Amino acid sequence: MKFTYIGTFLLVGSTVLLGLNFDKTYQSAKNEEIILNNNTSLQKNTFDTFLGINSVREQDGSKIKDQYQVAKYHRIFGMDSHVFTGEEIVTEWKGKRCRVDRSIPHDAYPNDKIGFNPAKGAGGFDFDAFLQTMKESGLKSIPVLARNLLYTNVPKDSMINVWQIPWDEGGNPENPMDYKAYASFLYQFAARYGKNKLISEGGTIDPKLLKLASNNEIKAGLDLVFAIEPGNEMDKDWFSDRERATPKILAAFLSAAIDGHMGQMGEGHGILNADPSMQIAFPSPIDIKSDYVLNVLEELKILRGDAGKHGKQVIPEDNLILTAHAYPFKNGSQTGAETSDIVENTEMISKSKDFVEALRSKYSCPIYLTETGYDKVVGDVSPIGTPTTNVDSMDSHEISTFAQAKHITRLLMSMYGAGYDKTFLFTLKDPVAIEAWGFRQKFSTSGLIRKNGDKDLAWHVVNFLGNKLAGYKLEYAYFKGPLSVMKLNNGDKVAFMYWMGTNNNSTTKVNLPLKKSYSSVSEFALENFDNGFKANCLDAKKNVNIEVTEFPRLIILEP
Repeated sequence: MKFTYIGTFLLVGSTVLLGLNFDKTYQSAKNEEIILNNNTSLQKNTFDTFLGINSVREQDGSKIKDQYQVAKYHRIFGMDSHVFTGEEIVTEWKGKRCRVDRSIPHDAYPNDKIGFNPAKGAGGFDFDAFLQTMKESGLKSIPVLARNLLYTNVPKDSMINVWQIPWDEGGNPENPMDYKAYASFLYQFAARYGKNKLISEGGTIDPKLLKLASNNEIKAGLDLVFAIEPGNEMDKDWFSDRERATPKILAAFLSAAIDGHMGQMGEGHGILNADPSMQIAFPSPIDIKSDYVLNVLEELKILRGDAGKHGKQVIPEDNLILTAHAYPFKNGSQTGAETSDIVENTEMISKSKDFVEALRSKYSCPIYLTETGYDKVVGDVSPIGTPTTNVDSMDSHEISTFAQAKHITRLLMSMYGAGYDKTFLFTLKDPVAIEAWGFRQKFSTSGLIRKNGDKDLAWHVVNFLGNKLAGYKLEYAYFKGPLSVMKLNNGDKVAFMYWMGTNNNSTTKVNLPLKKSYSSVSEFALENFDNGFKANCLDAKKNVNIEVTEFPRLIILEP
């Protein structure tokens, strides 16, 4: 798409996009140009409701009230299904694999007993208290109930992959009726943490259906989770067929998870049979895969063609959240990824925009990007290492917190422009300490916080933006190499985000002619944190000249 300069406005066709003047030296051609104005953008959410983070279960309430406040929405790991259903048959753990001995006495479907407080695994973790603290702290929890139950469809003494698809003993993974054990567990979880209360408390949960460990108190309708994601990356292709869900397999799994396959499993199975209002996240695919998601939903329609006869919906669009994972890999995919790149050099923005458009054209479900981010180690160390320039600060461990913050900010704002309802950065806290074994591996330094709790620059930037842009909605996004500009509104207040979409220390200048009268114009240089991001107060009575760098800057105009 061609653009033309007319006075102080940049025009595309007849649409005025920017009241800006640019130093044209840097307006070089690029293969891809993406322009989303308020007529074409699919982003209808305020920035603070768009912002999410991946985190893990946490028993220290003080950390939840501090570190976890970086975002309101949390997609929570460390809540695998076997943590609740029991790990007593595990005799050995080896990373993603474990040895199970089913001759050891254990609870199993249909006589399974679930532990929430205390849990049967995870050292007896108190999930009631954790989720209650999250809610009291103003946070919304989306537990990722992934992995296997450990006793379904495995030999008596065998080393298994915990990511194995959890179909029943001797079952057919393409038959939704062969996920009864997992559907039963999901009912128990939704009954406890959803909104539907016990019959004695005005709800419809029959206490006789609650299959709790003897040391757990009978509770239901605690209303402590925002949504449930009953799996994660179930389409993964780097293990074996037992861990990979084709569209037919995932459709069968989802039909069981949603409502016990239209209620055909009987009472006590499926999420919506416990709480009809619960949000259910599509188990996030490994990449942006609209064909895969749409094929799963088509298979789901076939399996649930007579849902109406059973009083169920074929596709419960009011409950379902569609999802994707995406990282700025140079080759665009997790599979075989070797190195990262700046987001502007990848296809993430255009693929995300196309993904959102393709799904929104067919379904009314929200669409989330549930994982994205950069490691703090540099790009030639980790496949998602942060890109750096020759002037970016770096420590002796080849870690650049400055560059990570710069590129996470650009990534986050780009995904907001692409139209996702929510995006969840990966992740809140590093899983290993710097210098510990494996810290240079992928995802080991992707946290906004160190293993020891120290906050990196990225935490402060993301936290600042979430608070400063609360209530702001996107008016337009403009991504044209190398310039990126976004405009957001909150009533009469206006916010601009701008940056150079390069990685070679490019700079330019922007002139912002003020067409309205503003009482204040504040510029925030996000690379400079010193006990808070201090505003550079500009003269609201004059045209404002702004230096554009590769680290995004925020300008707020207030009437």
